[in-house]
Amino acid sequence: MNRYGILFYSLLAVVSWLAVTPLDVPQMNTDWGDKINHAAAFAVLFVAGYKAYRRVFTLWAGLIAYGVFIEAVQSFLPFRFASAEDVVADIAGIALGHSAVFLLKKSRLTASVFKN
Repeated sequence: MNRYGILFYSLLAVVSWLAVTPLDVPQMNTDWGDKINHAAAFAVLFVAGYKAYRRVFTLWAGLIAYGVFIEAVQSFLPFRFASAEDVVADIAGIALGHSAVFLLKKSRLTASVFKN
């Protein structure tokens, strides 16, 4: 496994831990703070997953399934709430991460980073 694979699975472990603990993670002072956290986490997961495996369809499907799985688990936890809006935020984050990869691949400045 390459270093990006290690990063990807480490990020999955951190996100999984945060999703099932009663931690009070500092949030932005907006109604959208939690959704922004979801989108940011899944954008970073997409970029790391892309660098590790370069399988866009599999990454999209896997991350969406992971987001749904997290919400299903949270529905059984007394200190968490499942939310379809969180899954939508996850998908928005995946799209943001995919867009970032696309733009970085097109950029001359970072072309060597995302070279196939």
